[in-house]
Amino acid sequence: MAYRSQFKLTPQTGRRQLNHKVSDLSDSPYNDDTSPSKIRGRESLVSLQSSYGSPRPDSEAAYGPESSWSVPFAGSAGGRYQPISPFNHSTSTFKNFKSFRARAHDTIHEDESIDISLLGAAVLPGRSAAATSYEPVSADEPAVDLTSFSGPLAGQDQEFLQSLQAQEAGGKLTGGLGEGMSPKATIKGQQLVASSQTVKRSFTRSFSRRRTAGLNSSAELKELGQSEANRRGEVIEVIIEEEPADVDISSMIGLSVVGLHPNRARHSQLPTQAGKTEVFYPKPNWKPFPMRWSYLTGLILLSVGLAIGQEILYQKSVSEPLIRFQRATDIGPGYYFIFKFVPTIITVTYGVLWQNTDFEVKRLEAFYQLSKEGGALAAESINVDYTTLFHFIRPFRALQRRHYAVAISSVATLLAVSLVPTLGAAALVLKPDQAARLLHPDAEKTITINATLSRLLTMTFFVIAVLGCVLFYQLNTRRSGLLSDVKGIAGLASMAVVSHIMMDFKDMDVAKPHDIHYKLKNRRYALRNSSLVPEDATPVSLLESGRYKDAHLPENPHPLILRAEGCIPFIIGILLFLGFVPVFLFTPAGVLTDKAPWVVTALAVCIKLTWGSLETAIRMMEPYYILSKRHAPAKTLALDYTAIPFAVVAVRALFNRHWMVFLVGWGTVMVEALTIFVTSLATVEGKDFLDIVSSEVLDNRGSFNEDGFLDKGLGSGSETVLSFTITLALTVLILVYLCVVATVVFVRRRHPFLPRQPNTIASVLAFVHQSKMLYDFVGTAKFTNAQMRERLESIGKTYGLGWFEGRDGQTHCGVDEEELTGNYKHGIDYSQGNKPWLTEWQLF
Repeated sequence: MAYRSQFKLTPQTGRRQLNHKVSDLSDSPYNDDTSPSKIRGRESLVSLQSSYGSPRPDSEAAYGPESSWSVPFAGSAGGRYQPISPFNHSTSTFKNFKSFRARAHDTIHEDESIDISLLGAAVLPGRSAAATSYEPVSADEPAVDLTSFSGPLAGQDQEFLQSLQAQEAGGKLTGGLGEGMSPKATIKGQQLVASSQTVKRSFTRSFSRRRTAGLNSSAELKELGQSEANRRGEVIEVIIEEEPADVDISSMIGLSVVGLHPNRARHSQLPTQAGKTEVFYPKPNWKPFPMRWSYLTGLILLSVGLAIGQEILYQKSVSEPLIRFQRATDIGPGYYFIFKFVPTIITVTYGVLWQNTDFEVKRLEAFYQLSKEGGALAAESINVDYTTLFHFIRPFRALQRRHYAVAISSVATLLAVSLVPTLGAAALVLKPDQAARLLHPDAEKTITINATLSRLLTMTFFVIAVLGCVLFYQLNTRRSGLLSDVKGIAGLASMAVVSHIMMDFKDMDVAKPHDIHYKLKNRRYALRNSSLVPEDATPVSLLESGRYKDAHLPENPHPLILRAEGCIPFIIGILLFLGFVPVFLFTPAGVLTDKAPWVVTALAVCIKLTWGSLETAIRMMEPYYILSKRHAPAKTLALDYTAIPFAVVAVRALFNRHWMVFLVGWGTVMVEALTIFVTSLATVEGKDFLDIVSSEVLDNRGSFNEDGFLDKGLGSGSETVLSFTITLALTVLILVYLCVVATVVFVRRRHPFLPRQPNTIASVLAFVHQSKMLYDFVGTAKFTNAQMRERLESIGKTYGLGWFEGRDGQTHCGVDEEELTGNYKHGIDYSQGNKPWLTEWQLF
């Protein structure tokens, strides 16, 4: 039907065209005058809004007789229409307009089963489908990246590329980037409630009158919608329907209402449901094994078991010493191993188990924050760094940001790594003291447990167990929002290509962390359907915007432990400790370790913690170091050593032939053994060893193996010559290895090769926000690391870190596919290469 200026509906003749109607009722060959039942089609809300309150249009100027544009019809939910009383067709403009006003306020029933999105393919007014000169492109047809062709481009291709670059420069993503997410299914709220097996009802509501089968509270419906999205693993749209009113107040109004025509009185209508929709995104809950309930339960039970075991040993040592002997040879090899090494092995292993959990918690905390309802601020999520932060500062930073899981995990790990081995080594006491043992070498010696240190150790285990319970609650009441592990540059890039988040990093290629924080501090981000999206629906309050004035991120592009001011003091510290070992063994200074044997263990723990910082820096920087060498293989983008557990990183690096990572990773294993060996040397009197060696030399026997020399015991302690020699040799060997490897790392990796450290999600995204390689990541948001690596290797491209021409046609610095336009040299801006006066002369 064509829409006439007299607000009448006339039948259309000829071939029916796409006429933007939701229902075929408006195509009925009836109008107000010819219909026997006086049934008239209803205009859509679009035409009503455009005509309401405006003067009457001219019939020929506004809608010509040949126009194919017609008004959509909005039918009710049941496919019914309402008969309307005929009105007087007066020539008065006021009467017609007033009659139209009365009709405009009638309730129009929407058919929820019809896909309204089809209106996007409607023909424009005044045009027909035949006027289209081209066929529509299927959405399933893959997009073609013309930039991947190496041949010369024609003029039209060049114009096309320039148009794409202009769109990118204007803030519009191209090539499938930023296409967004649309619901895969639409479900009515009533269907969702009906499909649920049980409806949660509170205790008080169970005594109230049972409501009709319909919607429960909004919170319950949202919970059902979220559960359905999680079950399906896809985005769904739920139609949240409000309960209809039981009374139609309009039926109580008389006919003579001011402003309404007497013949156009409103009729009572059937109860309608004013509906609104809400989109639910799936929230998966992938976790690495050290964060799962089984692993955490094991840690808690282990902590309680160690606390109980320590108390039992103490009670036993009170009644009777654990071991009695006169000489070291009186202790069998099994008892010697249990006494000297097993306690330290247990405490060190206990600390390593907690380190695995702590490392994963601080690595994935940003994603937990992003998956919250309403998202999180940039300073709390994509611009937060816990991986490279110093151990003792991390809990305070986490509490400041209200990241309680990180704070609890950090405190528990610090206690397990540092305090537990120290107290465990110091709790075992060899009696009598060193002076008495030197005066009476053949006197009886006993091994007992110190009461104070034992109770401190037991309390520490219980405290860690309580912290483990709190961490268990924190990790099991939140969802990570991840389908699989996010590894490397490829993992973050695949999550960032769906939305327009990349536009937030414009002109931030070489920006410092402070500049990134300043630009993003008033923005929220969320993790939706395994994709990073800006959360603009929830505004940032004034309190939140002023909460994080400083980023608390290092401004230097190189980690402290890899710079001279960090690495050289560490190397000197290792050498000093290496020199301290013979001092407390063979000089009178050994009285210090006799009075406080925990000092040696504490120093070894300090070396272990510092070495951990060195390993973390090498792990984080290795993929970017490989990319800075140019033409790196595709697997480099999916490489992430920070997500590999303890000791496994050394094996993985060995197979990948990444020798620096292998050396540092193996050093981590050796530094754990250092704590064990050094602790056993704390109670040894080296003077006895020197006396035995000198006597053998003076006797000139020629061989130290004769007469059981290696099996002789050191008179004042529990060591034999063989055990003392092996322990001392391994200690010195480990310290020398650590010193050599740290020196090699400093020599080879002391120069910065990045504009900033890649220690946050925001920093990594700023490196790739204009990369052309992002076209290869479209549609990979739910890929696993193995699938992503296979996809990149099948493409056959190589990648590098440096200066490149971005999708907007401008010069950028970051990671992209080869060929790049230039290498990155710290302090030199390649984009200003033709302006040498802007570069400091020291950099040439």
